Amino acid sequence: MALVLNRLPSRFSILALLLSGLVFLGLGLGSARAEYSFCNKSSYALSAAIGYVDQSRLITRGWWRLRAGECKVVMTDAIQPGRYFVYAEAIPGHLGPLKAWSGDRPLCVENESLFTLYDQDVCATDPRRQREFFSVDVPESTNGSWRTEFVEPNNFTVYQAEVAGVQRLLRDIGRENVVIDGTVGRATQLVVREYRRSKGLGDSGVIDNALIDSLIKDANERDAKLGFFFCNATQLPVWAAFAEPDPEEGYRSTGWWRLAGSECVKVRRGALASNHYFVYGVMEADGRDAPMVGGSQGFCISNVQFDAAGEIDCQAEGYDEAQFRRVEIGGEKSFTYKFTPDQFNPETVLSPGADTADPPAEESSEGQ
Repeated sequence: MALVLNRLPSRFSILALLLSGLVFLGLGLGSARAEYSFCNKSSYALSAAIGYVDQSRLITRGWWRLRAGECKVVMTDAIQPGRYFVYAEAIPGHLGPLKAWSGDRPLCVENESLFTLYDQDVCATDPRRQREFFSVDVPESTNGSWRTEFVEPNNFTVYQAEVAGVQRLLRDIGRENVVIDGTVGRATQLVVREYRRSKGLGDSGVIDNALIDSLIKDANERDAKLGFFFCNATQLPVWAAFAEPDPEEGYRSTGWWRLAGSECVKVRRGALASNHYFVYGVMEADGRDAPMVGGSQGFCISNVQFDAAGEIDCQAEGYDEAQFRRVEIGGEKSFTYKFTPDQFNPETVLSPGADTADPPAEESSEGQ
């Protein structure tokens, strides 16, 4: 599909619409050590990345796993004055919309692995490998060290953030009676003891890295089983779009996900709350576009990455319209939709279908 993959205005950016968080710019350190460090003073476990200029090249590096309340050195050389770029997002296991500490500078990342990228053109054909970094201006007075803190409006201390992080993770795995307040009260202690016993971590109520890492693992494994997945059960690339009910806009349509042959991707995270969704796709076949047929509901699309309200006039707002297929999911919390050759325009020569495995579980990258 001949898509234009330049960055969209923020009002059409999926990240800008779904991600929220409070950006906290760097604080100079008074010590003589030369380093750049991240400090997570939020209640979320984070994956963080940094961008910087080295010999005229803009380099991005990540992911560093930051437990709630954890600080970590990410650069050990003396920090030079100038502009740096920082981004962090919550691990997938946290419930609710994905949280991010972000800005307006799109830079390239690897989605599922540790990375150091020296070429910012590597994501030109895959906008979902971009993240919106925020800028950090390091002044002359830095003395070679700098720190960026990721915070929330409640302004936790490092210790309170660690406690709140455990409380949030406990809620993420189903302990709904836990309050996220950063205080180790009796209720929190009882739930921590019960969880530690169930995992063979002892009988105490102590909060330590073993407890936190076990909770992160359980939360991510729980999330990996939930959501709406696309799987391409063909041997040709498919550009996929998705529409779901929205409490304010009626529906929202989003795209594009490019799926190689036999590839799967999660397009909607978390437990599914609606009994139906809508899907659309365009197959790349011998240099031609083969649009999906058999759709029953019109939604807005674009030839670039898009996120559009369902109640707008597509043409008036600069969109095209396509007929999406309705998919009934019968109240399931997770669902996989497979694109097959017969769903696309039969006038285009298509390759035979290929069996597709179950969607892969999503895992957060391990920290450096």
